[in-house]
This record gives sequence, structure tokens and C-alpha cells, in this order.
Amino acid sequence: MNKNEVVATLKGAVLSHKKWVADARALIEGVPLEKDKVPVNPTECAFGQWYYSFGQNLREVPGFNAIEESHNNLHKTYMEIFAILFGEGSEPSFFSRLIGRSHKVIAANREEAMKKFNTLEQQSKQITTQLAQLEKIITALSEKQFEKYSSQD
Repeated sequence: MNKNEVVATLKGAVLSHKKWVADARALIEGVPLEKDKVPVNPTECAFGQWYYSFGQNLREVPGFNAIEESHNNLHKTYMEIFAILFGEGSEPSFFSRLIGRSHKVIAANREEAMKKFNTLEQQSKQITTQLAQLEKIITALSEKQFEKYSSQD
């Protein structure tokens, strides 16, 4: 993966996380989710797959490692919103209740979910700031410096 591809991946991650927050708000408002919008483990989303594969080559780039905690927190909060709205339970029935169907959510749960949503928004701002800072750092690297970071084992 070259420097331009890494920068494109980081820009895509910013857009993806903003969309994810919008999906969480829609969920709280009662909009049914499609399967690709169901929150997943931090290692299973597109950014997480990149971060834990090629991205690990960049772990020495300043700011890279701090993104992991922010990313994990974002996923955790989104799953907490799901749990508030739809309860815990076994994974298959949990997901089947979420996908492609409208759900009645009681007002108290919606209120609690909105409080968590405020946390999610703050976490999203934090991770998008971190991703933008990492993008600036990587963009400023010479090709030689980038190769040094990206070829580490």
C-alpha cells in the first residue's frame, strides 16, 4: 500500500465514521437498519480490518496507536445504544430483530439511548480529529520516510 492509498483509506474512515453516527441516530429515531449498518466488532469493520492488518506497519507513526482506543470506544458505545434499544441476547436473534424491521422502542429507552448518542458524537469527533492528524503526518512524510514506516515488521 502506497502513501496515497493510506491517505485515501484515512479519508474514507472519517467519512465512514460520520455515516456510522448518522446511522445510530436513525436507529434511535426508529428507522430499521440494513445488515451492513449493524455495528460490528472493531476488528470487523472496514477501517478495523485495515488498522489491524497493513495499518500495523504504521504503528511507529506519531498518533497511530491512540486511534485504537478511540475506535474501540466508538464501537462499544454504538453497541451499548443497541443494547439499550433492543436488549441483550443471543447474537442471531439480536441481529434478526434489528435488520429490516421496524421496532417499538419505549420512550425511556430512547432517552437513555440519546444520552449515549451524545457520547458517541464526542467519540466520533475525537476519532475523526485523530484520523485527520494522522493523515497530515503521513502526507508530510517523504516517500523514503513513509517506506521506512510502512516496511516495519
